[in-house]
Amino acid sequence: MARSRGSAAAKQRRASRVVYALVVVSVLALFVSACGGGGSSPQSTGGDTLTVALHGDITSLDPAYAFDFTTNPVVNNVTEGLLRFNPDGTLAPNLAERWENPDALTYVYHLRQDVTFADGTPMTAEDVVFSLERHRDESLASYLAYMFANVDTIEAVDEHTVRVTLKQPDAFWQYVPATTGGHVVSKAYVESHPDFGRPEGGTMGTGPYKYVSWQVGSEIVLEKNENYWDKSGGPYFDRVVFKVLPDGTTRVAGLKTGEIDATIGGVPVDQLNIVEEMDHVRVVKVPGAMVNFVAFNNSRPPFDDINLRLAMAHAIDVAAVHQQIAGDASEPGAPTLVAPGLWGADHDVWAEAVAQLPRYEYDMEKAREYLARSNYPDGLETTIYTDNDPVRLNFALALASAVEPLGIKLNVEQVTFEEWVTYLLGGREYDLIMDQWGSDFPDPAGNLLPAFLSSNIGEGGSNQVRYTNPEVDELLERQNASTDPQERLELLLQVQELVAHDVPMIVVDYPYQIAAFKEDLSGYELSALWYWDAWIRDLQRN
Repeated sequence: MARSRGSAAAKQRRASRVVYALVVVSVLALFVSACGGGGSSPQSTGGDTLTVALHGDITSLDPAYAFDFTTNPVVNNVTEGLLRFNPDGTLAPNLAERWENPDALTYVYHLRQDVTFADGTPMTAEDVVFSLERHRDESLASYLAYMFANVDTIEAVDEHTVRVTLKQPDAFWQYVPATTGGHVVSKAYVESHPDFGRPEGGTMGTGPYKYVSWQVGSEIVLEKNENYWDKSGGPYFDRVVFKVLPDGTTRVAGLKTGEIDATIGGVPVDQLNIVEEMDHVRVVKVPGAMVNFVAFNNSRPPFDDINLRLAMAHAIDVAAVHQQIAGDASEPGAPTLVAPGLWGADHDVWAEAVAQLPRYEYDMEKAREYLARSNYPDGLETTIYTDNDPVRLNFALALASAVEPLGIKLNVEQVTFEEWVTYLLGGREYDLIMDQWGSDFPDPAGNLLPAFLSSNIGEGGSNQVRYTNPEVDELLERQNASTDPQERLELLLQVQELVAHDVPMIVVDYPYQIAAFKEDLSGYELSALWYWDAWIRDLQRN
């Protein structure tokens, strides 16, 4: 619930703290077993060990499957990209000390010559080519394969130079080397470990930390990479322990006791005010590139019926529900996946365009009219899947209640975070699912092209609403091939409008990126694209 001001709110906060204190007592035994400690006052986990809370288990140690908000914080500290993002979204050198873009189709990356993998073997252009080519291997089904759709060839010019040639200009490609799509793994290690990426096979990268162990459902342990090439700063910790704590109250309890040092995206919004009041914890919030939404499966009955989608969109008061369940942890949703954090220098143009989009306001009379026009005038029964995130779970429950008067029985099925990710990136066996997307790039197209291009519908693809519109496809492909910023802007605005009229989803909100750190930690500046950062490399105790 949103925090408000006044005496009533103060009473509510005091009541929340009382309830919270009782909940902490009830979960402490669980937390002690999960984190190996306890206590009622902040405790240090040791100057050489950093303990980080994850809200779900990781998918893999393989960067080809590092495409979610629990897997990436682990993988990004073990493997690295050719480039990296600065906090403002601009690109910077990383494993490539410099790069060139001599024409619209050619990118040349000049590799650092002092980089070794964690096992001490040198990184070469052969490793880079191998790593990039893996995403184009259909049998691997990389979650980042869509980023390589316009790649023609990837070749080693010499031992320390790699050239990528595109089939056509691609506005996205410039960013790919800064994502896990551009991460480099040891070719020799992968080829000698058929179980690469799994707990028993591990991984081998050039990052600031190296893999030690993964107890599925419990924890992942990394240790400092003594062979790390960048001697300008961290890593500052000898050991990093990622604790898998799906229960939000347990994570908050860990922050309170001091057993948890840090978490990004792990503070439940319904307990954010409690964490903000902890004297020894620093909460950071920045505008993000993310969006929470209800994804209709547009490719099959019943939600291939636009009238049914419209009926459900008009049956719920999104603004009111958002205020209740998210409040000041996010910005309220609009009929677009383009989060305000992506508007950039064209902020005013995007703001005006979004204001002109069709609004599916709460109106039960309209909802009944659309339902009567649909193939399901008497209602139906279906299921919506969600993880345990407070915003997504509570919106699913609110939607189920809102559509009940229409004769729609919406069963809410809560699944684990890992199962949720599998639904979204797997075979798409759902009618509705609570979804979340964060742009892979500092570009509005980062939320439009992946989500709505029809070629991204397949398994592992990012079109999780299974939306198909030939006109949208054509516009998305044109903007991606354009080198004219103004032309791209106009084309993306057209895409946004067409999609809004088709109602393939109901947008809930645009979450802020929220991190909680112990007060004695510093060195990392939270960014909108933190999920590509090796952020633990920079953290240190004051």
